[in-house]
Formats: sequence, structure tokens, C-alpha cells
Amino acid sequence: MSDISRRLEQFLSTAQRKESQKDLLPIKTADGILVGDVLIVSDENIKNLYQKGTPVYEGLFLNAVTIKLANLLAKRDDPIKIKQLYEADQEYGKWFTDSQLLRTRYQKAIDSQDYDRADILFARYCESRDRALAAKNNAQGLASL
Repeated sequence: MSDISRRLEQFLSTAQRKESQKDLLPIKTADGILVGDVLIVSDENIKNLYQKGTPVYEGLFLNAVTIKLANLLAKRDDPIKIKQLYEADQEYGKWFTDSQLLRTRYQKAIDSQDYDRADILFARYCESRDRALAAKNNAQGLASL
């Protein structure tokens, strides 16, 4: 039985390698990272995509999504998948930003000894954090397909 499972694992890893070879390799340049004719420019934690000097997508948060979007754009691939990836990344960004703001407000409430407000902010922070994690898993799952 272990021989069958080993063969299945080898087949799956070979299939994954072949699938990943379909993606274009990123090349580091002075301006950013070039994937085909799509340039990825990092602005601190946020990434922007430019195609032939024109901004295509701005404000991307996740690296895996950014690389996958750049590959899909460079290959002029499925526009529906591109839209889904972008929307999933923006959903993550919205919840991540919200959770960070709530965490900061929670800490300020603790520092000012307003514990009732701190309890409410902590509950809201936990919800935003959990939604950000779920959105991140969704976006990375879409990027890996």
C-alpha cells in the first residue's frame, strides 16, 4: 500500500512542478520585479502592477497574489480569474487594515485605562483579525490554482 501512496505523491509533485513551470519567472530590475511585460513595484507593504508603463492594479497586499496576477496579465490569461484574485486580495487588505486600526485603538484605550471601551475594541479586533485570516487563506488558495 505504501508503494501506491509513494507513486501517487510522485505523480502529484510532478504535476505540480509542470504546472508551476507554466508561470513566467520574475526578474529583478532596478525599477522593481518584471514578470513578462508586467512590472511589480513595491511601495512599502503595498505592491502596484504596471503593464507597459501604465498602472494596471494598485494597492495589492499579498505577495502570492501579486505574482500570480502579474503572470496572468503577462500571459493575457483568464480575465475572470484575474478579477477574482484582485477582489480576494482587496478583501484581505480591507480586513487586515481594519484589524490593525482596531488593535491600535484598543491599545490606546488600555493606556488611558478605559477598560469598557478596550473590551469592545478587543472583541471587534478579534473579529476583524479572524476575517482577515479567512480572506488571506481564500486569496492564497485562489493564487495557488
